[in-house]
Amino acid sequence: RDSVASRGLGDVYKRQVAKEIEVALHSIRTRVSNYHKPRILLVLGREPDTIRNVYASGGVGFLNDMIVAAGGINVFAHVESEAVRPNAEGILAASPDVIIEIRAEGLLPDKKTPGIPSVWDALPAIPAVQKDRVYFLAGSDLIVPGPRVAKATERFAKTLHPVAFKSR
Repeated sequence: RDSVASRGLGDVYKRQVAKEIEVALHSIRTRVSNYHKPRILLVLGREPDTIRNVYASGGVGFLNDMIVAAGGINVFAHVESEAVRPNAEGILAASPDVIIEIRAEGLLPDKKTPGIPSVWDALPAIPAVQKDRVYFLAGSDLIVPGPRVAKATERFAKTLHPVAFKSR
């Protein structure tokens, strides 16, 4: 049964969790603040084995906010939508420094498999491809907003700015 007291405790817990998330996000922002902000293409999905039907993060929503907090600039931040569907020409024009593909757990390994070419190699003019900065990350924390958003943001930040997270 839901009593007034338990609802009150729930509100206290929510405020505490929100504060912990904000403190963690502030810490991440501080750690990456002195580093160059790379232009990020955050890919949410695409056709397997090809660069067709790409879904990428737009300039609205928690994924865009995570990119910014992690020390990056979303190449589609100017698009007033949570997701965009750029074609290959749009991706070339966006010229990302880093490409991060995210998937739910188990659908994709966390790293590209050595020796197996990436579908992104089909677009060699992209700075991310030229500099081998194409990353694959898996986990529900990356695709579902919630209490783990700070941990997911830290994963993005460590991908973008690994030096900022080296042990001192």
